[in-house]
Amino acid sequence: MARQGEMQAPIVQSRIVETFMSFSVREETGVPMTEEATDASAAPAESPAPAETEAATNASLEKKFRTITGEEILRHTRPSFMAFFGYYLLAVFMMGVHWLFFNDNLAGLLTNDDSSALSTFLFGLLANDLTFMGVMLSLTWFNRMLNGSTSNRWLTVWMLLASVAPLLVVLDNWLTGLLGDSYPSIGSGGGLLPEYNYLIAGALFSGSLVLLTALYQRSFHYAVTSDAVIFDHRFLLVRGHRRILFEKISEVLVERSMLGTMLGFATISLLTDSGIGLAQETRGVAAASSAPDAVKPDEDDTNAEKAGKNVIRRLLALITYQRTVTTVSPDPKLCFYNVRGWQDTKQLLNELHKKHSQSSQLDELKAALTQE
Repeated sequence: MARQGEMQAPIVQSRIVETFMSFSVREETGVPMTEEATDASAAPAESPAPAETEAATNASLEKKFRTITGEEILRHTRPSFMAFFGYYLLAVFMMGVHWLFFNDNLAGLLTNDDSSALSTFLFGLLANDLTFMGVMLSLTWFNRMLNGSTSNRWLTVWMLLASVAPLLVVLDNWLTGLLGDSYPSIGSGGGLLPEYNYLIAGALFSGSLVLLTALYQRSFHYAVTSDAVIFDHRFLLVRGHRRILFEKISEVLVERSMLGTMLGFATISLLTDSGIGLAQETRGVAAASSAPDAVKPDEDDTNAEKAGKNVIRRLLALITYQRTVTTVSPDPKLCFYNVRGWQDTKQLLNELHKKHSQSSQLDELKAALTQE
């Protein structure tokens, strides 16, 4: 009996230790650490199989691109991160103008301790809100006249807002001085708006432009399927979706900018008989449609005066001549805009275009009839 008690003692002690350990874990985690729980926690979480992940991705893409039954997505891509490099560069210029008018940065460039009275006068003349608005409006006008990728409407509106923003503070100060105590004020300075801080305003406008540009770049998604080319666009509340069948494509063009050549991206444009990918562009100097009254012929004019006015009218017509030309329009909504891997994309487009062309279909029909 004594020997049997000695054999049971270790067993009892081990059970007491296990019970104590289970209650200790219960106090820390709220869950007793049983043998099953230990095995479950030690086992790594099972990751989804590659086939299941690929199937889920394909299902999501098919829903996004609205493919039809039996249609297979062969390739999908987006614009490169540097596709809208001009937007980022414009944000840097905007921030630079704001920094120039912030605090005494402009004073440091125009004046110093040994500056003359003329330099001090120029600084006082230039370092104000009106000069800032003039510089920003000039930058906006120049960007608009470039007629480049950054000359679109929404970016022009954004730059106009950044240009006239100090005008709100000027108007607030004017109303404060005009109405006096009857005008509502916030803080000890008076008025509803604080003093315009160029550094904060520049960071706000430039940073927002960079963020919106990144979202704009991610809003485009292109796909090449077994039946068509699909362009999808989703930016904020704007939605766009276009599907072009291969038999409707007449030409595939590739355009590479200097930056695209260095960074390895290009734009692939698709031309169709309906005019997709083309745009009408007016070239020439805009002027009045009719000649000035001074050069119009008059009954009392002599032959020499009539000849002179005729020459002037012809010169004006030559100078103000405008012509409309049809050019390829690299619209990000209707082309593969600055995409990477453009060689493979173009090769795939050419192969599918040839496969769906009438000549290829006639050759297949001829071969089938010959075999029969």
